[in-house]
This record gives sequence, structure tokens and C-alpha cells, in this order.
Amino acid sequence: MESVKPIAALIMFTALAGCAVPLTPGAQNVRTISATQKERCEFLKLITFNQRLGPDKSGNAMKNALNETAAIGGNGFYIVSTSTDWAEGASVVGEAYRCK
Repeated sequence: MESVKPIAALIMFTALAGCAVPLTPGAQNVRTISATQKERCEFLKLITFNQRLGPDKSGNAMKNALNETAAIGGNGFYIVSTSTDWAEGASVVGEAYRCK
């Protein structure tokens, strides 16, 4: 029965590590922009992401938002709000823009 504990720990670690969200190649070029900068850009979409699982909830929520911005052709992301709560997870609300 003792050999089950290391295996269970390895499975849990693998599951948590698997929750990490990578930035897509396009998302690596998306930058956060200020309210002044967004006035010179084309609004594309309001984006909301909630991350409930994983060790880096707030980071993964932001990466998901940047990935979505890139997927719709944006290169700028204006953060409207963020929140982090241990029980509820993290959320990011923002606006995707295409800037020149």
C-alpha cells in the first residue's frame, strides 16, 4: 500500500502541471494597452476568462485572454478588470483591439 502514495502524488502533480496554459505564437505579440492607446485602435471583442483550476489561476486566465485576442486578429488587450479568489479562481475581463 505504501507504493501507492508516490504514484498518487505523481498523478496529482502531473494533473496540476497539465493545467498550465501556453501562449500561442500569435499571442506572444499581443501587448496590454492603456486607455489612451486603445483610442487609436479598432475594437474587436469583449473577452472574459475564468480560470478555476491549476496553480497559476491568474496567469492562466490572462494567457487565455491573450490567446483569444490573437485568434481573432488582435494585437492589443485592454484590461477592464481582474480578480483572484482562492476558492473561486481568477478572472480577466478585457477588450481585444487591432492596433496599427
